[in-house]
Formats: sequence, C-alpha cells, structure tokens
Amino acid sequence: MIDSIVFGHQWSTELSQSIFAEERRVRRWVGVIAALGRAQATLGIIPHAAADEISGLVDGEIDLAAVAAATRETSHSTLGLIQVMQSMLPAGMREYVYYGTTVQDITDTSMMIELAAVGSEAWVQLHQIELALIDLAAEHRSTPMLGRTHGQPGAPISFGFKVASWADEVGRSIARLADMRDRVLAVQFGGAVGALGFFGDQALGLRRAFAAEVGLPEPAVSWLTARDRIAEFATGLSIAVSSLARIANEVYSLQRREIGEVSEGSGDSVVGSITMPHKRNPESSEQIVVLARLVRSHAATLTDTMVQEHERDARGWKAEWAVFPELCHYALTAISLSKSLVDGLEVHAAAMRHNVETDPYASSEQLLRRWSPSLGKHRAQALLNEVYRTASEGDNDVAAALADVVKRDGTTSGLVVGDLTVVETGASEAMVDRVVAAAHARRKSGAPGWP
Repeated sequence: MIDSIVFGHQWSTELSQSIFAEERRVRRWVGVIAALGRAQATLGIIPHAAADEISGLVDGEIDLAAVAAATRETSHSTLGLIQVMQSMLPAGMREYVYYGTTVQDITDTSMMIELAAVGSEAWVQLHQIELALIDLAAEHRSTPMLGRTHGQPGAPISFGFKVASWADEVGRSIARLADMRDRVLAVQFGGAVGALGFFGDQALGLRRAFAAEVGLPEPAVSWLTARDRIAEFATGLSIAVSSLARIANEVYSLQRREIGEVSEGSGDSVVGSITMPHKRNPESSEQIVVLARLVRSHAATLTDTMVQEHERDARGWKAEWAVFPELCHYALTAISLSKSLVDGLEVHAAAMRHNVETDPYASSEQLLRRWSPSLGKHRAQALLNEVYRTASEGDNDVAAALADVVKRDGTTSGLVVGDLTVVETGASEAMVDRVVAAAHARRKSGAPGWP
C-alpha cells in the first residue's frame, strides 16, 4: 500500500517517501561510507585523496540494478554496493572504500539519520496539532455538550474540556519525543564485534570524528545488539499516534447523524458513498485509527527485536529493515492526517446544546449533589435510580417521577429539586484554562525539540 500509485497517499507522505525510497536509502548508505572515509582521513588512516574520491560518489549516479545483481551474487548485505562504488573509483583508491567497518556500522548509522528526520517531522507536526487544539479548546471553553461514558449519555461537560484533554495528551507526546532524543540518537561504529579492534589505539578518536561527520552523538559503547534505542523511539511514536487515534475515534463517533456534534472538513468533490448519496463518511478518522493499529503492531515487533544474542544477531537486527520504515511511513501519515483533521474540524455547537438540553437525564449528577447532604450519598443515589428507572419505563417525565418519589417517601420532604433544564459543566472551564495556560507557558519556555 505504501508504494501504491492509487492508494499510497493514505499510507505514506511525500516526506516519508523521500526518506525511505530505495534510491535515497542507498545514497544515504553511500553518504555514511563517505563520512567514515573523511573521518579516517583526518586521522591519517586513509589518504585524503581517497576520502575525497569516495565523497564524490555521494552525488554520482548509483546503478541500483548493478548493486542488486551483485548483492544476489555475493549473498552479502552491502558487498554489492561496495563493489559498485569501487568500480566508480580510480584503481588506486578502491581499497579504501568501507575500510575496517561492517554492515551494521553503515546501516545502523543510516537508520539513525532516518530516525532523526522522522522524529523532527513528528515533533514539528505534533506541535502544530497541539496549537490548533488549544485554540479550539479556548474557543469552546464554555460550549456545553453531553459527556458520555460506556457509550451512553452521562453528565454535561464543555466541548472545550474534551478538546483540552486531547491537547494535554498530545503535549505529553511532544514531551516524550523531546526527552528521548538524546537517548535514542547515536552513531553506530563497532567494527567486527563492537570493540573496534581493527583501528587499534585510534578507535575511539575515529568514532568521535565519524560521529561529528554524520552529525550524530557518540555513544559510550557500541550498541550492535542493544536495540532499546529503536524500540523506545517506536514506542514513543506508537503512543503519540495512538493519542491521535483517540481524537479520530471520537470524531468518528460524534459525526454520527444521530449525534451530529462534529464533522470532518470535506471538500465539494469528496464522495461519501456511491450508493447512498446522503452519506458523508469520516474517511480520515477511520484511516488514522487503522494506521495507529499498524504502528502499535510494528512497535511491538521492534520491542521484540531487543532480545538478541552475543555481539551481533541478524535475526533481530534485519527485522528492523522491514518494520522500521513501515512504522515511520504509517506514523507520519497518521500525524499528517490528524493535523488536517484538527485544522478542518467542523464543530456543531447548536447540536451539542440541543443534545444536552433535550436529554431528560443530564441533570442526574447535580440532583445527586443536592440531595446527598440531607439523605446521604448512597440513599440519594438509590432514590434517584428509582426515579430515572420509572421515568425511562414511562414517558421520560423526570419531573413527574421526582414528584412521585417525594410524595411517597417522607424522608425526601423539602428536598431541593431545582431547575432540571439548567446545564452545569462542573470544573470543565477551569481545567480548560489550566491546559491552555500550561501549553502556552511550555511554548514560551523554548523547550528543546529535534534537530
């Protein structure tokens, strides 16, 4: 689906394609090999002329068909690329390509560059989503609607309160990404078994120079079979995208015509159903939920690959080659779709007010609050449960059912019923204010982001 001409836009973005398209990935490997060559030249390990020649290949034409043929012939992950690179160099420079390094040094470092690009885009777009949400929460700070539990109408809240909950959760995903950045980003350079024995006493100086060349932090120790960095990043993206799926799922539910409180933005050319012209389907919301499921599944696989053997274990490491790009495609697409969803969300405040004002049971919590001081909370709850059961079995006339209970039960004499049509949203507005203020304060503080 990611590479589908017809459906690819629902499973990947232009950025994710630019990062993970095969030609770009192979060119990135060439770039990492060239960066290693430049680092080696600074320490006198290979000639500067060789490093320059190798670096010149970064912008050259790489024959992918030749790389593929040599890879199949040698049955080695990168030897085909090495041989093609050698064929593009002067004879005296060919021995300096891929000098003393291993597949994992190149592919793990390349994956970290990809991870940094994905993390940066996710961080930026989540910030944009959060800003749209806090603006929406502030706008609808006092817009009343029904709160719902177990899929059923409950007590009133404000729509701003619901949106503030979304914004607060997205804010935590932003914080997680920022917090994990320095833990997950690291160059990989370990050589045969991680000890860099090929380079003798120049090993750590070379790793430091290599890290500087590729723009990644240097780790304390090689991490050939320590895959927690990948797993943490995948899990962080999974949480972030699942938070967005919660928003999408809510839009999916509230867009139902029998509720009709929000709608996805929709252009004139969008068709909901070929056979039912009246339909306006929540396509983006559905797709976000689908993508989030796939991201969670892939994150679980990447966590499973943490269990590896000894100093190199391709059984776990190579699984990342398939799963990590897909996870990133799906995550960036879900984030992009969520931004469009939030930016274009249509809020039907009149429908929200209508639904809460015409629900005869929406005031039950407030009645319980008024009766509890006199009757005790549990006695009041039992009586009111009888009231609402009686009303639901009859004509939903809650006022009449209340009057009947008061008449029959002397202990309720003099209790305040109050105006059942008054909509009270509790501390909704105060909590909206707190979330909005905290988000703005965090933005003003200049919290660290991604490179």
